[in-house]
Amino acid sequence: MGWTSLAIGITELFFPQKIEKLMGLRDGQNTGVLRVLGAREVLHGFDLLVHPNPKPGIMARVAGDFLDGMVLQTLVGKSRNAKGALTVVAMVAPVVLTDVLLALKLGGERRA
Repeated sequence: MGWTSLAIGITELFFPQKIEKLMGLRDGQNTGVLRVLGAREVLHGFDLLVHPNPKPGIMARVAGDFLDGMVLQTLVGKSRNAKGALTVVAMVAPVVLTDVLLALKLGGERRA
């Protein structure tokens, strides 16, 4: 998930206009928000890659997913391209599901 976070974050940091275009948003209107989300995502990726215990990083990703979901809901409401907005939602959903499943798995593990 560390590499996934880096890939998502780099995309949001360096290509926010492409995401806006795909979602049918006005160019530049949400660039700053997407870049902030990208920075958070990159930090999650580094955290997961450098720490031996992934549990805190995965839990932080789940919290970030909640934040992303709230922002994504707002952006979908602004979209002029429902198909593109739903495409982004479909791309995000498997990552969120994986984060939640990992959090549940790690939450159930006991450390000696």
